[in-house]
Amino acid sequence: MAEQHDASNRWARSARLRKSAVLLLAAAAMLLAMASASFAEESWGYALGHDLMSPFCPGRTLATCPSPNAAELVQWIVMQEAAGLTREQVIEMLIERFGEQILGAPPARGITLWAYIFPVLGFLVGGGIAFLALRRIVAGRQPGSAISALQATGPISASPNPAAPETDAELARIVDADLELRA
Repeated sequence: MAEQHDASNRWARSARLRKSAVLLLAAAAMLLAMASASFAEESWGYALGHDLMSPFCPGRTLATCPSPNAAELVQWIVMQEAAGLTREQVIEMLIERFGEQILGAPPARGITLWAYIFPVLGFLVGGGIAFLALRRIVAGRQPGSAISALQATGPISASPNPAAPETDAELARIVDADLELRA
């Protein structure tokens, strides 16, 4: 009996210890998230490396490009930030140097404006077509329509089976007889 009591006490202590560890880890994670959020508000240099495409590695951002030139460019961006330039000024300098392909998304002007218009337009047109189709389907099921009249009469059978059991008792008798034959 004493062994069971000791085992339950050990289990209770380990459960409290696990709960305390989880709470401590959650508190540490919250503090770390708050600290990184305040740092992110102050510094945009490294974040810009995630937003710009690398001229050295096609299809990758500056931050994910393994090229030493990309790392140097990220350091140059951070130095420009430290020198007091704004994010927009640095982006303009990079566009002058590498062209608009350094931007992650095309600018919303001229022919590239259609890259922003087509998805929204497609969503609206597709949604409108779906709305009209569903409205027509639902309107067909309103009282007084041919579909609702068919549904109200129940299932239609082409030829009823005269040998089918009429009652539950008769069906139960047939099942019992079949089970007796199998046993």
